Amino acid sequence: MRKTLKLMLALCLTAAPALADKYAGEFLSFGMGGRALGMGGAYVSIADDGFASYWNPAATALSNHQMIFNHSSNFDGLLTYDALGYSRPVRNGGLGLVFIRLSITGIPYTNNALLDLNGNGIMDPGERLDENLITYIQDAESALFLNYSRMYRKDIFWGANLKLVNKSVGGNSAWGIGLDAGVLARMSHDLRLGLNLQDITTTYLAWDTGEKEIISPAARLGLSWNPVFAGTKALTVSAGFDIRFEGRRTASQYNVGNLSADTHYGLEYVLKQRLALRLGSDLGRLAAGAGLVLGRFSFDYAYLGSQDLGNSTRLSASLNF
Repeated sequence: MRKTLKLMLALCLTAAPALADKYAGEFLSFGMGGRALGMGGAYVSIADDGFASYWNPAATALSNHQMIFNHSSNFDGLLTYDALGYSRPVRNGGLGLVFIRLSITGIPYTNNALLDLNGNGIMDPGERLDENLITYIQDAESALFLNYSRMYRKDIFWGANLKLVNKSVGGNSAWGIGLDAGVLARMSHDLRLGLNLQDITTTYLAWDTGEKEIISPAARLGLSWNPVFAGTKALTVSAGFDIRFEGRRTASQYNVGNLSADTHYGLEYVLKQRLALRLGSDLGRLAAGAGLVLGRFSFDYAYLGSQDLGNSTRLSASLNF
């Protein structure tokens, strides 16, 4: 266990980049899957479904052979996104594929609506916007994860994602390629430890306008406990920590200089391997959810409350092969 912890700490330190654009890859941090949200996003060490490669590139080595679909409505419907995932264990490892698309519609575009009397491009006193010239555009962001994982040695696994990213706003678009890496360790006393290093080489997004954005590396740590309880392993307790180096300061739960951290906690209890009840904390916000298994099909629903941003819901359905 000590060697595993040292390895993960070293990987976290090597992920620290030079300063980059804040929130450039924020759409990649929302998460996916009803089970994951119901447990507050504390999923890095326990992901075993078709979205496993997103949560931890090493997790597909231990995941189910599954296809899964996710639909999410965030912030009282302001933002929606869908995701499709597939995982397949292979000899001494696993393969995964995840596609995610997020969109926001009805964004007012006012660049051509300013009645600029002096031509300086700024709304000065006496100038105004012509409401008839305001147009409405869409923001769409998507990513494709291609995954491979492999056993390093007994109970220790590693994996990597090749990630293609696309963003578009109105008539402009950007493309980028990134790389994620992960480690997953099964330890004694029914503990599991996971680490997901996102955008480890720094992901550059090139816009067709000539502008560039940089998605800086981030580290997601996870720890979970799945003990024998009441004669079964129906109880799972998990925790997760997101570590970033963007200087988010007060936008995060904890920060020291350019280093920031956010927390996730989750609890799950499964009744007769059919009905799951979940409770979690996602960045201090209360999450709850439930899951139902019907033969080879599974359905999961989760709710995340937020007094300031509005409530979010997530529904996912999966098929085990």
